[in-house]
Amino acid sequence: MAATPLFNAPMALGTAAFGDDDRGSWNVGQERAHRLVRHAFDRGITLFDTGSSYGGGLAEQRLGDALAAIGRRDAVQIVTKLYFPSAPGAGDGGLSRATMTATLDRSLARLRTDHVDMLMIHRWDPSVPLEETLGALEGFVRSGRVRSIGASSMSAWRLMKALGLQRHGGLAPFTAMQGYYNLLYREEEREMIPLCREEGLHYMAWSPLARGRLAGPAADAARLATDPLAAARYDDALDTPVLAALDAVSAGTGVPQASLALRWLSERGAQPVIGASTEAEIDVALEAVTGTTPMPDLSPVEQAYRPHPVLGFDPKAEQALG
Repeated sequence: MAATPLFNAPMALGTAAFGDDDRGSWNVGQERAHRLVRHAFDRGITLFDTGSSYGGGLAEQRLGDALAAIGRRDAVQIVTKLYFPSAPGAGDGGLSRATMTATLDRSLARLRTDHVDMLMIHRWDPSVPLEETLGALEGFVRSGRVRSIGASSMSAWRLMKALGLQRHGGLAPFTAMQGYYNLLYREEEREMIPLCREEGLHYMAWSPLARGRLAGPAADAARLATDPLAAARYDDALDTPVLAALDAVSAGTGVPQASLALRWLSERGAQPVIGASTEAEIDVALEAVTGTTPMPDLSPVEQAYRPHPVLGFDPKAEQALG
């Protein structure tokens, strides 16, 4: 796989929390979103990850406004995603050709650009033939509005089927996978990550700190208490031993839990998508993934891991028509 600035970036700044606080107290709002993008760019971060549904479209709009103010579109890479509706019951989700085209039109307008560097399908749409979805993506690439394509959170067999169809039909191939992967959830190591290595796909990790659970005392306690997804992806019996082991390594080395967790990902070739809410969090994350000091021994943390049920997507909902 050819090296690109997107794949070479040490991390991406995620924008899932660029909405307003009516979508959760952890959302940062417009002014802080602009500050975070500016700070990230000034620190050398050029990869920005967003999605058509984040903040009901506000994330793309605010990212686009912030990057337009910087005025260096040629120096940044934008990844956006489509599938989820902009709001419950909005009727604008899915992966039909018509829906994808309309969603991409809106995304480009909000991002204030004529192209995105990567467009990802956020999940599979079992109601649409796979060939229709892949054909629409091929058309976007041919049009120049999308430079490359990727996918997020699915079964390895589903990704391999798509890659096979793309290869057989001479279609633009998926070149990246973005999955749920961190010290608390390592099921991606069983099939997805080996498949990506075998097929030459870049791997990005969303929720690298498990919505803050891996940040130790720096975590947003209010979010952990009120974010339904934080609760849904946490199993006290399975995860407490890992967190305890991470706390022990942090106490013994003086390295913050978040830094340990991010460095662990980076050293495994996974590019973390960081959902920072402050400039300081960006700085901590960047130091973690670019630092040169030796990594503390995390084998006690790794050994504390126990298998989990599938999280991040529903494997039973992947029986596409094609």
